[in-house]
Order: sequence, then structure tokens, then C-alpha cells
Amino acid sequence: MGAYLCIASNGVPPSVSKRIMLIVHFPPMVWIQNQLVGAMEGQQMTLECHSEAYPKSINYWTGEKGEIIAHGAKYEPVLLDNAYKVHMKLTIHSVSPSDFGSYKCVSKNSLGDTDGTIKLYRKYFIFCRIFIRNTIIRILEE
Repeated sequence: MGAYLCIASNGVPPSVSKRIMLIVHFPPMVWIQNQLVGAMEGQQMTLECHSEAYPKSINYWTGEKGEIIAHGAKYEPVLLDNAYKVHMKLTIHSVSPSDFGSYKCVSKNSLGDTDGTIKLYRKYFIFCRIFIRNTIIRILEE
């Protein structure tokens, strides 16, 4: 997509030029860099998805049961668009057990629709105490 300049010349002046705008119409396409993401309870986590479409697409996030995720205290969906490209982000504030599961980024336009899935799984801390000659050593591991 973009502007093109066509110049016609047959060796006899003057040359003639015409600027043409090429617009390609296509259904949405979705790319997800990290389809499997781990988080610990209480952590803030941002899921990301990229979409391209023309005409411009409608984009949103859905949860495990297909419900549309709206902006609120818990979830913060953000859409950053640039021409026919959209960078979708979903920030989950203070991840809780009910947040683990699948999320979909959905993109729709008049030519079609598609979605991508991100699985959010629980990460655990391993906590041990080692006693060495009256010294306590704490080891935290992800």
C-alpha cells in the first residue's frame, strides 16, 4: 500500500507523470510472539498481540468463556494503531487464580475475522531454608 509515481516518456518532450495511490483490501491477520506466558499471583502481566487489516479492523480481547474484556480496575486493554496495523495489549493488574487460562485477541473487518490465543499459566516460587552453622540462607527460585 502506498503512493506510486508513474512516468511516461517516449523520447519526445515533455514526459508525463501521474501519482497513483495503491490500496490493498485484505482480511485481518494476527501475530502473537508469546503464546504461552507465565505469571505469579499478585504480579502485573501484559499480554500482547499484533494485527493487520484493511479496511480498518475492530479489535478486542476475550476471556476464557468468550466474554469481551472491558477496561476496569482489573483489566486494561490498550490498542495502538498505525494505518492498517494494530498493536493490542491487555494488562492484568495483580494476577489472581481466576486469571489463569486462555485469552483471545480478536480482529474483524468487512472481509473477515480472526483471532489468536494466549495461555496464561501459574508460575510458582520455590522457597527453601538452609541452616548452616547458625546461619539461615533463603533461596527463592522461579
